[in-house]
Amino acid sequence: LAPDILLYTNCAGLSSDHILPAPYVMLSSTSILSSLAVLCLLGQPVVCWPQTLISRRVAVGSFISVPTVLVTTSAGAKCTDIESCREIGERKVEQDIQDNPVTRLGSGARYKVLNPGLKSSVTVEKDDTIGMIFSISTLSGGYMYSRGFGFEKIDIGDGKRISDQGIDSYIVKLGTQNLPIGIEDALIGMKRGERRRIELPPAVGFATSDWKPGPTTARGKAKIASYKRILTGNGSTQPGFPAATIWDVELLTIKGKR
Repeated sequence: LAPDILLYTNCAGLSSDHILPAPYVMLSSTSILSSLAVLCLLGQPVVCWPQTLISRRVAVGSFISVPTVLVTTSAGAKCTDIESCREIGERKVEQDIQDNPVTRLGSGARYKVLNPGLKSSVTVEKDDTIGMIFSISTLSGGYMYSRGFGFEKIDIGDGKRISDQGIDSYIVKLGTQNLPIGIEDALIGMKRGERRRIELPPAVGFATSDWKPGPTTARGKAKIASYKRILTGNGSTQPGFPAATIWDVELLTIKGKR
């Protein structure tokens, strides 16, 4: 997202009596009750509260069908009420679709480029060994687990745990069933430093890689167990549902290539 824009899609953590620090203005408290809210600091860049929702949930809105509002307060396009914000948002969404279209793959996966990466002719090819970081969420925006994005803690000894951002990564050779088929397809053509957001259908998802890469934390393992239950269902009372997952992937290295 651009620095002055926030796409807010999940209001589950808010309520109509949520307290915001001055001088934040709540443009529509009733919309919160219907899981659609806009929080705007008038005349300034748009912000969202709380911050935990920004980093892990709000970003997945590009692919999901939940109604969203895109708001900007940059010069020449200031929103002063909910309707003007919505109109500005619709124009911005249309422009984003033109500037950064969704690429649909034969496997059924699809992706958008979030960051084009380095200006280089070196790209990922079949059977390459790569280094990558990733963050996985449900289609509705619920965080599952990640590696290297700074959302997890790693043990460095003596009982000390620090953020894994810039420290941890996933090294994998493509074609070895250590990544879902749909993710491998979406990695082809990536450049170093490039970041893509991938919608992964279960048909080309975790089952194709024996559920690798797996989580390392108890919370992540619980999220995966919950996701498996969604896919398989719970007897006749709750049939299985083919829920997709959302992966944010950034390419760090391609072995043997500069």
